[in-house]
Amino acid sequence: MAGMIECAGWHENSCDDGPGIRCVLFFQGCSKNCRECHNSGIKDPGKGTMVPMDDLVEFIDENCCNKKITISGGEPLEQMEGLLALLGELKIRGYNVCLYTGWEMEQVPKQVLSMTDYIKTGGFNPKLKTPDMQYVGSSNQQMFSIRNGNVEEVNLVVEEETYEANDRFGKQEEECSR
Repeated sequence: MAGMIECAGWHENSCDDGPGIRCVLFFQGCSKNCRECHNSGIKDPGKGTMVPMDDLVEFIDENCCNKKITISGGEPLEQMEGLLALLGELKIRGYNVCLYTGWEMEQVPKQVLSMTDYIKTGGFNPKLKTPDMQYVGSSNQQMFSIRNGNVEEVNLVVEEETYEANDRFGKQEEECSR
């Protein structure tokens, strides 16, 4: 494996960056300049750590025990050569890969899609900020599931179940007392 990726950080257990509990690798650098970006501290290229591909893959293998990883940023697609090499290595090793990008779906190369299981697309728009959707910050962003070449949009709307706590627990008490 050859190549380097400029990395900004690693988060070992996230429930916010794609389906399931995932590790998150943050790439350094993004030229999009989305207003109110939650990762604005990692947008400047040259301020991260250049990591050789071999070392990065070894680190991921040692630290991502459930083999679910999200690649975020910054903007991963701005390091296309390294991203493609990393995606290839992760797929060979059986990882479930989610990619977060500010690019629109039609801008994402098919080669990238062929090596990901999920992709979040679209730049953050503070005018469309919403707390009612999981995995994204604004309603213009989308998440897609990619299975056997089929791309399907994932419903991100969070619908919370409401119930009367006393009714629910009262029924359980009755059932237990039999």
